[in-house]
Amino acid sequence: MASRQLIKHATDWAVILISIIAALLLSDVNPDFHTFCVLDMNLSYPFRPSKLSLPVFILLSIILPVITIILVTIFTPFPSIQNSERNSRARIRKLRSLNAALLGLGVSLGTSTVVFTGVKSLTGKPRPNMLSICDPDLENIVKYTVGGVGVEFNRLWVMVTLDICRQRDTAALRDAFRSFPSGYATIAFAGLWYLSLFLCHRFGVEILPSSSPRNIQNIPRLENDEQHEPLLPSEAQLNDRASRPDSNQLEALPVYKLLLPYVPLGLAIFIAGTRYFDFRNHGFDVLAGAFVGSVTSYVGFKMYSTGNLLT
Repeated sequence: MASRQLIKHATDWAVILISIIAALLLSDVNPDFHTFCVLDMNLSYPFRPSKLSLPVFILLSIILPVITIILVTIFTPFPSIQNSERNSRARIRKLRSLNAALLGLGVSLGTSTVVFTGVKSLTGKPRPNMLSICDPDLENIVKYTVGGVGVEFNRLWVMVTLDICRQRDTAALRDAFRSFPSGYATIAFAGLWYLSLFLCHRFGVEILPSSSPRNIQNIPRLENDEQHEPLLPSEAQLNDRASRPDSNQLEALPVYKLLLPYVPLGLAIFIAGTRYFDFRNHGFDVLAGAFVGSVTSYVGFKMYSTGNLLT
């Protein structure tokens, strides 16, 4: 049983790594370059340095969730066990819980990366600052015109191709047509919203309304059933083994436990917002990226938040 689980988890990690590598390779594929109008004000924003550099973005969106999940899992006390054999089992459960949490994060990040890189290449939507990167050759615009009846009013009021750009940096031009969806917003929500889900589950914070009150009595006892233990146990499930109250009252939560899980969500919103006020993505592109990241993080969390995969 243990060897089968090991092979299964190793396969899961291999699939995640392969999907991320495939997504990175897609980033070198030329997008579907749209024709555009040089008078389009939505594409005329100036180019300015990003307020959030790529290394800082990776640190906040990927490394921070990984480190937090490791620390929370390691320093979370498991139920008191009476003998060395049970202590050994507790350590094994902790490692399995950590592996499950990181696998869920990997699924979220890997899936979201494949989705946004693929969609970027298919849509080829220009960024808000595309014209400042393109540096169009307006003197010879007739040479690059492919459509539009606005020429009757203004010679620049036509649709032109990418060939009008005097920018010779192929990578810069390729990136200028990758606005939809926002990659920063997608990864930020895939990593940090997953972290929020993990912390909410770990500290027993309800995100969605539940059909029954969240109390310690409703949590099943799994002392002698290791095969069905949750991969990501919550604090209430861990503490239930020591004592079980006779009343059916709701367990009170400290204020910090209510606020802490939502700090990553606020950080994800800030990261996504920088792409809008830095003129790197249109507003809808940021919202679409946040939606994709939220969906993949929820799917990744639900895949490993129960013990179903242990059977």
